[in-house]
Formats: sequence, C-alpha cells, structure tokens
Amino acid sequence: MAGAVGRPRKHSPRRRGSTAREEILDASAELFTTQGFATTSTHQIADSVGIRQASLYYHFPSKTEIFLTLLNSTVEPSTQLAAELGDANADPSMRLWALTASEARLLLSTRWNIGRLYQLPVASSEEFAAYHDHRAQLFSIFRDLAQKIVGEHDPRVDLPFHIALSVIEMRPNDGVVPEPLREDQLPALAVMLADAALSVLGAPLPENRETRTLAMLAEVARRHDRD
Repeated sequence: MAGAVGRPRKHSPRRRGSTAREEILDASAELFTTQGFATTSTHQIADSVGIRQASLYYHFPSKTEIFLTLLNSTVEPSTQLAAELGDANADPSMRLWALTASEARLLLSTRWNIGRLYQLPVASSEEFAAYHDHRAQLFSIFRDLAQKIVGEHDPRVDLPFHIALSVIEMRPNDGVVPEPLREDQLPALAVMLADAALSVLGAPLPENRETRTLAMLAEVARRHDRD
C-alpha cells in the first residue's frame, strides 16, 4: 500500500492553531518572548510543534521570516485600525482615546506578549524595514491626533503612543490570553491607559467614550465583513 502523503509530525499536535503554520507561530512566539531570538533554533521550534525540522521550512523559509511575521502581526492590524478610526465622525480627543484603548486591547488579546519582540536587538536589523515603516506610520497617527489637541510644538505629543504601548510591560507572558476580544466591553487596563493618554495632554475625557469606541470597532468589523 502506498505510504502516507505529506510531511508527517514527529508527535501529535501540541500547539494552539488550526493549521501547522499557526502552530509554528505559536511555538515561536513563546520561544522568542521567553528566551530571545538568537538562542532559539528552528530545531527547537519544530520540536515544540511536534513536526520535523524540514517540514518547518515548507511553511517558513527561515527563522528570520517567522520573526518578521510575528513582528508584523503586532503592528499591521493596529495601523489599519488606526487609519479607519481616524476617519470616524468624532473629535480628535475621542479618536485618540479610541485608538489608545484599541491598541492596548489588541496587545492584550494574544497568548504570548509578542509586542515585546520589538525590544529585542535583532528587531533593529535592516531585514525588518517593512515592520519599522508600519510602526512609524502608527506612531505618526497617534502624534497627529495629539497635535490636534495640544498643538504641533507641544512636547507631550509623543506620549500617548508610548502610553498605549506600556501595556506590553503590564501584561503577563504565560500562554494565557489576558483579555480575549469582546464586542461588549473593553479591558479595564485599556480604559485606564486611554484615560491616561488624554490626561497627560490635559484634555477632558469624552462622555460615553467606551460605548462610542465599541461602536466604532463594530463599524470597522462590519466594513471588513462587507469587503
């Protein structure tokens, strides 16, 4: 009888994910965030997934490509969401509050604290220029909204972006999603950081800000469903 077709696993599936690619990313996220990039090998990643090392290269050509995929996953959805929230029918304070809360919400919705990957020395490499472009674009959106509130030359305009990303230092990295995405509620930590982003600018907090942000997010989701 003919042998089995495909790339067999060494063991039964042991990672989260509906595909081998997702399992590889899950294993890599854990290893990169707990022991770093340089000390993580493709052999370790494959073994953690339960596949042969050769099979890993079927999905990703290199460890660098895995790292880039994870890096991009921390910023591409945020950049797209930031652009769409920027078009919302709301004043700059409301949009900045919604953007800060939404960014923190996204960074709290993953098993591993992959937002921390940008802090690793390897992330500054030229190989990750596309990631840096996306990150710069996201920073610019935050900054532009802050400038509309306090003026172009106010030294506080960079602070909301860093306040949003401070969630990276405040969340655990234990393989448990701190705050699964919900349509009816924002994480308390995301609300606190969004409040802080406006407070540092001396801007009043918008009324019904959480309800309005959830409505904006729902509208963005509906647009994507239509597309």
